[in-house]
Amino acid sequence: MERTFNRYTLITGASQGIGKALARECAGRKMNLFLVSLPGTGLPALAESLSEENGVRVEILETDLMQPESLQIIASSLINNGISVDTLINNVGVGYNGHFPKLESDKIIRMIMLNMQTTTLLTLLLLPDMISLPRARIMNMCSIASWLPLPGKSIYSATKAYVLYFSEALRQELKHTGITVTSVSPLGVPTNDQVRERIKSSGIVARKAVMETGEIARIAVEGMVKGEKTIIPGKMNKLVFTVANLLPFGLVMQMARKEIMRVPSPPLGSGTAAQQPVIESMNP
Repeated sequence: MERTFNRYTLITGASQGIGKALARECAGRKMNLFLVSLPGTGLPALAESLSEENGVRVEILETDLMQPESLQIIASSLINNGISVDTLINNVGVGYNGHFPKLESDKIIRMIMLNMQTTTLLTLLLLPDMISLPRARIMNMCSIASWLPLPGKSIYSATKAYVLYFSEALRQELKHTGITVTSVSPLGVPTNDQVRERIKSSGIVARKAVMETGEIARIAVEGMVKGEKTIIPGKMNKLVFTVANLLPFGLVMQMARKEIMRVPSPPLGSGTAAQQPVIESMNP
């Protein structure tokens, strides 16, 4: 796609993890960037380095996407800066492990709002202008958990399944426009030290499926540029996906719990379930 002066790629959750890697990958492809993330997460320094290293324009907005006014703040910032978004990367998201009866309500609300509501409403906000462009792109960050309801990650799986189904349906609705919709479903993503430790204690399948954020970003952006529909990064991840579709559903559920998630099953009245961020935690 030809990049013009005011055309930008908007990335949410851009200061850390996959979002940061996506920003670097897009900047390396000479895409102007509009980066959105929480205040105090290093966004100004990232923007400065990306601009200097790649010769692209980088605008930032530090805002909490959990707040209802955040979308209007984004809209105003785009208008005030004369920015037209031709690529939207809905990356922001969060996940917590834990047996559902033991999950705290604020964690459930956060997963629902960031993973589902923000993705949906930001797409709705930007879509009218994107449709008017000759070509545009949407990338939605899903997860292998989008394809299977995982014990101990019930809410996370459900919210990511929503993003996957939303992407599939939206792609069909926009079939006769210049917009492509790409969903990306990674498995193991070591986004921080806590997650790295969790991966180390997981089964061999989970450990072998781990990919660094830079490699995931490279595969994702390359696929998005080509207009691919569904991207499952990594040979091991593709194998896991293929096998999961061939085996009986109940057996796959047991394997996922044992080999990947390692979620204990205490009686509801005993102890507190683990509520650590999941392997693919993308929110800054």
